[in-house]
Amino acid sequence: MNWRESITATYAIAPNQPGIAGRPEFYSGASAQEIAQADLRLSATLPASLRSLLLESNGVMGMMAIDSGEWFEEHWLIWTLAEVVERNFWFRGESAKETYKRDFRKVVFFADAGTDGILFGFPVMETQACAPNIVVWYPIDDELKDIASSLEDFIRKWLTSTIWV
Repeated sequence: MNWRESITATYAIAPNQPGIAGRPEFYSGASAQEIAQADLRLSATLPASLRSLLLESNGVMGMMAIDSGEWFEEHWLIWTLAEVVERNFWFRGESAKETYKRDFRKVVFFADAGTDGILFGFPVMETQACAPNIVVWYPIDDELKDIASSLEDFIRKWLTSTIWV
C-alpha cells in the first residue's frame, strides 16, 4: 500500500470548517532495523500495517492553514517510532506504579486524540504480536473499546469524522 497517496487522498475529502485547510506532512521512513529494535523494546511485534507506514514515513503530522495563511503543525496523526516507544514505556511505568490498573503491555499505542488523554492502539495478543484492529483507550474510565478494523480504516474514519471520541 502507498500510505502517502492514501492519506493525502483522504485529507482531500475530509470535511473542514470554512477558511481552514488541512494536509499531511510526511517524513523520511524508519529503517527495518529501527522497527525491529522497537519490537524488542516493546516486547510486541508491531502489525504489518504500522510497520509499512513507518517504513514509508516515520510519523505523519497533520498540518493546518487558516484563511490561506501559513501552514502549521496541528496534531500528530501517527506518532514517530521513537514516540511510540517512549509513550508506551511511560504508560507501562505507570502500570508498575499502579497509577492505572490496566496492564499496558497488552496494548501498543500509536496516536492520541488530542483531548482528555485518549489514545489509539493495537491490542497485543498472547503471541506478543499486535492484532490488526484498533482500540481506543479512555483514561477517565480506564476503558478500551474497538474503534476500527485496521489502520487504514482508522485513518480514513478519523480524518473524515465518521468516528469520534
